[in-house]
Amino acid sequence: MNKKYDIIIIWAWAAGLFTAIQAPKQYSKLILEKWKNPWVKVLLSGWERANVSNIDIEPQRDYFGQNKKALISLFKQYNNYDIISFFEENGVKIIEEDRGRLILESWDSRELLQLLMRKAQENNTKVQCDQSVVDVKKVWDFFEVITIQNEKYLASKVVITSGWRSFSQVGTTWDGYVWAEQFWHTIIHPHRWLCGLVTKKDMSEISWVSSDVHLEIISQLSQKPLYSELWPLLFTHFWVSGPIIFNGAVAIWEYINSLDLSKFIQSIDFSKIPESERDDYIDRTFIKEHISLKLSFSNLDTLPKRIIKFFDISEENNQIILELQDYRTWKEAKVTGGWIKIDELTNHLESKFIPGLYFAWEILDITGKTWWFNLQFAWTSWYVVWKNL
Repeated sequence: MNKKYDIIIIWAWAAGLFTAIQAPKQYSKLILEKWKNPWVKVLLSGWERANVSNIDIEPQRDYFGQNKKALISLFKQYNNYDIISFFEENGVKIIEEDRGRLILESWDSRELLQLLMRKAQENNTKVQCDQSVVDVKKVWDFFEVITIQNEKYLASKVVITSGWRSFSQVGTTWDGYVWAEQFWHTIIHPHRWLCGLVTKKDMSEISWVSSDVHLEIISQLSQKPLYSELWPLLFTHFWVSGPIIFNGAVAIWEYINSLDLSKFIQSIDFSKIPESERDDYIDRTFIKEHISLKLSFSNLDTLPKRIIKFFDISEENNQIILELQDYRTWKEAKVTGGWIKIDELTNHLESKFIPGLYFAWEILDITGKTWWFNLQFAWTSWYVVWKNL
């Protein structure tokens, strides 16, 4: 006999638990999680110090995606100050660090996990781990959720958040987009966001040396900066890293996505490229031919001597150009861009095609900058879903 719940949430992590916490207590709630230990990412957040949000958030400035304007109404419903209040009302104190980052005062991500688990269980929620969902169907007035163990569950409403392809070493999954497609939603091909950039230059001599730089990302097509920021940058053997680069990687993809690449794509030889790697290959080829980094060093007194010597930096020659080859790997990308167009959802993030089906967090085509903007979008999107459950 099929087990019946009011709400089934697919994917446990911090945001899934938060939805279960907020949903009305009288509703029976089941969280299905494919991994035996889904809490790794929560425990790793903020280098195990538990990042929460950012004190300074402007949705259209700090997020990327097809429709950033939709974020305005979402953040009016639940924002960074609301999540601060939630934690402090539950005895968890928040402190502010550089660049507005909000961290638990305890510097212990276990405190965050323990709070979310306790509140979810108190709110009539059952969590089942090691339950990989293989299919979601609409059967009359109910959804049927089927696991790999052939367990079948019925629910009036289903919330899907499993939309990651990046950072697979901590249990990320991209199953959600398959179900979204079968329910007629448009899928924007996934791409690596918040990751390092591979250079053509071998920088082994200055590997793991960092410095403040003024970064400009230049397109050879326009010779104009796509993105600029002043912040520390980390040099490694064949790539550059750090938050300034992570944000810049997102800006590169947004630029590529804004162009008509039909003629460019026609010139590419895909004969040896698997279909599953086609989109990544287009991005990589375009980056190699058209994108470069311009680095400017303004204070030579504080600039590491190894960098000065390696690039032959002087007061008269304080700028360098680095040609690029690609993004770093999917395993190193902090988040996945793309997936479901937010235009196909209501203001409550409910499918316009299938009533009772909700999508939230990274399965949506909305991605924030680094410095905890993405986790705030998790809290916000899940709260918006809860309001309509």
